[in-house]
Amino acid sequence: FQGWLLVRLSWPHRASEGAPEFGINYSCGQAEYLLLEAPGGPFLADDRPGRTEWCADTLDRLLGGLSADYVRLSVEWAEVEPREGEFDFALIDALLETALRNGTSVLLSVGMKGQRHPEYYLPAWLLERVALTEGTDVAANPEVRRRALAMVGAVVAHTAESAAIDAWMAENEPYHRSPRASNWYLGRDYVAEVVAVIRAADPQKRPVAINHAERYVVDRRWEWALADGDIVATSVYPWRIFDLLGRKVSRSILEIGPFAPNYAARAREAHEKGKPYWLTEMQAEPWANPDVRLATPERPAVDLTAARLRRNIAYARRSGADRVYLWGAEWWLLQQERYGDGSWWEIAREALAAPSGPIRPGGR
Repeated sequence: FQGWLLVRLSWPHRASEGAPEFGINYSCGQAEYLLLEAPGGPFLADDRPGRTEWCADTLDRLLGGLSADYVRLSVEWAEVEPREGEFDFALIDALLETALRNGTSVLLSVGMKGQRHPEYYLPAWLLERVALTEGTDVAANPEVRRRALAMVGAVVAHTAESAAIDAWMAENEPYHRSPRASNWYLGRDYVAEVVAVIRAADPQKRPVAINHAERYVVDRRWEWALADGDIVATSVYPWRIFDLLGRKVSRSILEIGPFAPNYAARAREAHEKGKPYWLTEMQAEPWANPDVRLATPERPAVDLTAARLRRNIAYARRSGADRVYLWGAEWWLLQQERYGDGSWWEIAREALAAPSGPIRPGGR
């Protein structure tokens, strides 16, 4: 009874349902991984002929087919500055133009850490001359910090003229350690510098978001994002896989009562300070291990099903968020085109098409 009561008293069961704006995340690398590469490789080179056009065309299919009003993109450092001081803006320019043509507003993430694994996209020319140890604050290295801030300034100065961009993001989940990148993380002082560089390089002074992957209620680092950014954001992955007596089971960690972060309370605090609250990653694809491409309609993943996707969207509506970016658009396209399963696509499309609620303080 006590366990049942904890669940029923958790915020997903008590918070009122809102009507946030919905958008999607997009990564060209993830689209290639799902749609073009086979398990075990070979992996496609980032400098392959026609890549820019393919990436832009795939984004166009997603934005047009889903009628998405918002998309979050990341600028990958290794790609935009392949040689020190030499910038290649071809891909990001093509993606921004595609968004503009579709009438889609872009949240552009800039910095050394972006969407998808390995998250850190430090260029080879930099890694060859710096020594970065396990579990370190990457930006504590003076050379990495100097070059990263210079890159951020150059990227923002170049892309700021795009009318597609409506907000920036300073890094991606910067305070959170990345297990697939030597448990690296970024310090609060450096992230605040990134925010300052973005603001200085953007003549239009568009808002800057900081996101944090808060797992449990004891993690208070989301308050850094609230204090240092114009928009506070978070990543939400409710369905986690656990090993129970040798059997894989999945449960929603949002329904563990007072131990789970209360996102609805976070939203209220942000709004009281006049700042928007966004979910910049809302789980809308499985965590399937070891390879998400092996999850099919006949062999579904343990954690996320199409039915649970609907439940995640319900969580998002009760979170108090002003805007929600669904995580997994490339996956929906894979399931629809390769396996003929359009259920994921349709559920997401319904959410994206739903009318948004009233404008909140500091919101759009």
